[in-house]
Amino acid sequence: MKNNNSKILMATLAGIGAGVAAGILLAPKNGQGNREDLMRTLTKAGDDLNTTVKSWTDNLKNKMAKTNSPQDEQLVMYGSWEDIKRQLSQNYEELTEEDLHYSEGRENELLSRLQTRLNKTKDEVLRLLADFRS
Repeated sequence: MKNNNSKILMATLAGIGAGVAAGILLAPKNGQGNREDLMRTLTKAGDDLNTTVKSWTDNLKNKMAKTNSPQDEQLVMYGSWEDIKRQLSQNYEELTEEDLHYSEGRENELLSRLQTRLNKTKDEVLRLLADFRS
């Protein structure tokens, strides 16, 4: 068994040596020329990849800017919540005091309650609140 392993190792090393020798003898250019070509090719590929990724990133940023206004991203309260709350209560009798409870930092919870009670999407609720603020 030990003898077979050494034969396999010797054959592998001989094959590697023959491959290296053939590569050196048959190479159309010297080593320095091959390294320079490889560097040029890798540099061009890296530049192309960088350009492609930058283009994709810019396109994604542009699409996100077009589809999401700052109003769509989050609820920003201007003025008195009590005024808006009063207007909501007058216009939507189904809203309870609990539905209209607002705590700073928990805007998403308020939006979720309003969406459920008013049967509206998040965008619709945000637009509704923006209209009351105006």
